[in-house]
Amino acid sequence: MKISVIIPAFNEETVIGTTLADLRENHDPDEIIVADGGSTDRTREIAASLARVISAPKGRASQLNAGAREASGDIFLFLHADTRLPAGGIETARGLIASGKSEAGRFRMGFDSEDFLLKFYAFHTRFHFFSYGDQAFFVKRGLFERLKGFSGTAPFEDIEFYKRLRKLARPYIIKTPVITSARRFLKVGKLRQKWINLVLVALYYFGVDVMPLKEKGYQDIR
Repeated sequence: MKISVIIPAFNEETVIGTTLADLRENHDPDEIIVADGGSTDRTREIAASLARVISAPKGRASQLNAGAREASGDIFLFLHADTRLPAGGIETARGLIASGKSEAGRFRMGFDSEDFLLKFYAFHTRFHFFSYGDQAFFVKRGLFERLKGFSGTAPFEDIEFYKRLRKLARPYIIKTPVITSARRFLKVGKLRQKWINLVLVALYYFGVDVMPLKEKGYQDIR
């Protein structure tokens, strides 16, 4: 089964090269698509030598959906620009879906930091409730199409997608973690950022429109 890796990006010149080089050198997916949301730095230039770059309206959901529309794979793997897959990650995801064990899944998560608090946060990604886009969701093409992709109006497109996904499938959590950048936690503050995350997600689950709060509380850390 062919796997398409889809990466949304916006002004990610500091990390996109490392992520793409790691994919090419250590994983060799069938296809890599970078859905650029109008970067004003060197993101597109750097990515163009290592992946297919397409343009999409800015916004993670719209960029992910645009990448999926252009993808030719049987399986879509959605990867953040600052996240690296574990050794054998592509083949593990492919094997799970090809075997029929599941139509979708994700990885546990680790940070590129040895900080105790961040390790504690990462521990909880073994549970379905703590499922976010930086854990590299992968899903069979047909199922993604049934779900009609990511919602462009949800304040947390990853959480909303995973909730709908669990109604149609039993996503598998791969134990070997992806490694994602701790840059947001280190810049904003490890406790402060976690508190922001928990409060916003809790309010979202209770039906509160948290988009204005998210826009105010999530500062640009690029």
